[in-house]
Amino acid sequence: MNTKQLNKLTMYLAVEGICDGTPTAWQSLQAFANAYTDLKLHVTNIQTFSQSQAQDTSGVAQDKQAARQAMCAAALPIANAVHAYAVKTKNNTLANDVDFSMSDLMGGRDVQSRDHCQNIYTTANTNIANLAAYNLLISKPRDTRAAGKTVTTNLQAEFDAADVDLGIMDDLTGQITVAKSMSDYENARIIMDTTASHASPTPATPPPATLKP
Repeated sequence: MNTKQLNKLTMYLAVEGICDGTPTAWQSLQAFANAYTDLKLHVTNIQTFSQSQAQDTSGVAQDKQAARQAMCAAALPIANAVHAYAVKTKNNTLANDVDFSMSDLMGGRDVQSRDHCQNIYTTANTNIANLAAYNLLISKPRDTRAAGKTVTTNLQAEFDAADVDLGIMDDLTGQITVAKSMSDYENARIIMDTTASHASPTPATPPPATLKP
């Protein structure tokens, strides 16, 4: 969740606090009540998506690194055995194809490391199953990023929907006759900049009843 969204969420929660604290001021306005029910649902969804977005994915990277090291450690002895055979039989092409050190196998991008090991196992035609798990692990961070993009898109959709509900509520605030409730609502609809050293209020929109998200 970015700073703008965080500030908006703070405002949504402030609006919730005012509405929950003064239900008699708006409960008779059915359209307002319906919009507020929807708003609360979107706020709940926003908080859920935000938690999902903030999920620590460091474990995936650690698993991938461990799998990469295990793969390379398994491939190197086979590469050395094939290299020894190639030298013995004076097969310079084969020797060159499997001439790797551990640092060679561990270096470079994930797919390069995988391809080096895959070539060793294919050439030796043995223990190739050891690569299967790592081939899946390589794609995991990408899958995680793709899932993160989906969460980010859904999060923005919830903010957009919440703003629509707030717009409906803003249009109806002129019918709220309790002065204090109106004043508190207007104050809650001010978005605070939480990144400033001293949070300075910036009106989110013009005052009701022309208030728009």
